[in-house]
Amino acid sequence: MTKRFSRSFAIIFTVALLVGVAGCKKPKVQLDVSHNRIQQGEDVRVNWTSKDAKEVTINGEKVDAVGSKVYTPDNTTTYTAVAKRGKKEARDSKVVAVAARPPKPTITVSVDQGAIERGQSTTLRWNAINAEQVTITDLGTVPNGGSRAVSPSQSTTYTATATGPGGTDSASARLTVTEPVNPETGERPPANPTVPGVAEVFRQKVREIFFDYDKADLKPESRDTLRTAAAWLTESPNRSIVFRIEGNCDPRGTEEYNIGLGERRAQAAMEFLISLGVDSSRIQTVSYGEERAQGTSEGSPYSPPSFAHDRRDQFIYVGGGSRNPEPITLFFDMRAGGEQ
Repeated sequence: MTKRFSRSFAIIFTVALLVGVAGCKKPKVQLDVSHNRIQQGEDVRVNWTSKDAKEVTINGEKVDAVGSKVYTPDNTTTYTAVAKRGKKEARDSKVVAVAARPPKPTITVSVDQGAIERGQSTTLRWNAINAEQVTITDLGTVPNGGSRAVSPSQSTTYTATATGPGGTDSASARLTVTEPVNPETGERPPANPTVPGVAEVFRQKVREIFFDYDKADLKPESRDTLRTAAAWLTESPNRSIVFRIEGNCDPRGTEEYNIGLGERRAQAAMEFLISLGVDSSRIQTVSYGEERAQGTSEGSPYSPPSFAHDRRDQFIYVGGGSRNPEPITLFFDMRAGGEQ
């Protein structure tokens, strides 16, 4: 009886000792972050794992023993994981540095007179803030602020675009050009709307191209479109034309990622046009990222709004070229079921 009691007591004592030792075991915790440095507005993912812990917190918030969470810190933040078991605890911390987002550029543009007679001139004025580059229709790259006397031979919309680390901004001013009054009749001759201006011909000859989701590679049909454009751009009357390639994305993904993707798309088109003989000095590029996206679902690029239409390069006439281009015939794109 005494032996049996001693054996039972020994077993109970051993089990109690093991439980006591396990209960005194110090917990462990490890924390990692997806990025150590971000800009304001960007996300960071915090991941953590723990062992032998009764309670785990991230910056004071109770969480599961293992998990991850996405944060959007406004300022530099230290993320601390604390694992507790009884009076014992373990800690691990990571710092995420948050840089202030560059301010978005703003630009204004105006003309002193909204209408002039052909042969007269007026003053175009503009001012940009937080911009690294400013371009204006027909003038090309200009200082961030200034004025210029303009005397176009036809009605012109001057579009000013400011580009900087914080994005882009555009503004426009319309200058209407009328024919001088006939001194003999006192009447103005009628305008001739049948001969398109250089910008209109450019829009019909240099067509937008589209991209697959999250891609900046040129599709075969896009290469064909660019070959047609390059053939026209390298013709003698058009070799002075300056234009801008605007890269665009659908709204999925972060703003920063889409700015980069839009830039890669614009660069892909520019490099292909250069390989076809279009001088690089004639080409400007800008990325609008998702700023101009209108789609809410996938669809045809030829039937906006859609994600597929958002994923595009647009080609914008800036200046140059013959002032008296030959009339051209509008064409119909059967994919869109109408005039494009």
